[in-house]
Amino acid sequence: MHRRTLLSSLATLSGCAFLRVDPFSPLIRSEHIHSLEKEREILAKAKVEKTEDGRVYVLYAQGTPYEIGYQHGALLRSEVQDNLEYLYKEALGQFYSEEIFSEAYERMRPFIPQHYIDEMHGLAHGSRLPLHLVHAVHALPEITEWGGKKRIKAVVKQMMRGEVGTTCSNLCAVGGATKDKKPYVVRILDWGLHRISKLHKYPLIAVVKPENGIPYANIGWVGFLGAVSGMNAEGITLGEMGYGDPEHETLRGLPMPFLLREVMLRSRSISDVTQIVSAAPGTSSFVFLMSDGKTGEGRLYVKDKLRFLSFPPGQPVKDPAHDVDLPAIENVVYGGHYRDEMASLLTQQRGSIDPDLLMREVIPKIAMKSNFQNVVYSPSDLRFWVANAEGKGSRAAEAPYTFFNLKKALNRF
Repeated sequence: MHRRTLLSSLATLSGCAFLRVDPFSPLIRSEHIHSLEKEREILAKAKVEKTEDGRVYVLYAQGTPYEIGYQHGALLRSEVQDNLEYLYKEALGQFYSEEIFSEAYERMRPFIPQHYIDEMHGLAHGSRLPLHLVHAVHALPEITEWGGKKRIKAVVKQMMRGEVGTTCSNLCAVGGATKDKKPYVVRILDWGLHRISKLHKYPLIAVVKPENGIPYANIGWVGFLGAVSGMNAEGITLGEMGYGDPEHETLRGLPMPFLLREVMLRSRSISDVTQIVSAAPGTSSFVFLMSDGKTGEGRLYVKDKLRFLSFPPGQPVKDPAHDVDLPAIENVVYGGHYRDEMASLLTQQRGSIDPDLLMREVIPKIAMKSNFQNVVYSPSDLRFWVANAEGKGSRAAEAPYTFFNLKKALNRF
């Protein structure tokens, strides 16, 4: 597609010599790789495997942000190319203009920390994809939540109606709410993007040891560097959901997927999470649910450009601005699309909640038709279970779960 077009154009400029030119070579593109020996040195620090059940790619990456991105792109090159090129093509079919992605990215760019800019460069160079395509794909999650998109193209209203809509659910149960008194956290991603992409073919757990920061597992997809689900080595877990379209939504802020990366990279406690989320320049309207496995604490946050609210377990979640009034459940904090069903179900199951019950009884009843990914976290022992939709017409709620032990994985470097 983009790569082939550019190579073909070069080949016609001045004879056969240009057939030997690879404009996507890191020796041309990269300010960090000046020799093939340097490239081999970077790649030697990483590896790719699959989970024991063979369902999910596992990338072990370490080094500088650029090196981590390059390892991701080079070691999974064919998968990254197939996944991101197809997603970009389908997204263009929804928005009709490459310029929309460029404009959105440029609004967000001043707020994205440089280490993520470097990592995107590394991903583009390692995968041999155009940099603008990588930027566009990483702007897409924020665009899909931005209310202003309805003023750009009427066609994207389809993405707000449920077929490819973005309304998720999250819950955290601690103490007496669970069967064994351990904290358990659920992240339900109802984001039907798999229906216009190949993301369901390329689930990925990226286990990363950064040069500066806390090691973590980013639970996502090949080629996507942002986080929407994940857990770090301190037992901090991630969850998010879209939350209406207030008039003050903007793209001039820290994009949600990179905000959640910052939470994993910097947070050792729920206090750290609160500080990072509250201080970040807001963009679209989101609800986040985070937990700390060491202390068993959880918090539900409401965050946008103008507001920040925080709710602990056992407290009613009240937000008159969005007509939200969730009754309190002792040792539980929750929120999602099917609010009444969640309140009833979690009240009934309080005291008996464990991973099996969550996967078998709870998640299938509150996941939407667009259910794309589910994660059940056991943050006190750094374990989780993840399920991904197996096809464009299926829900993750009916898919098998893959178990992953992050503590063991961190010892595999």
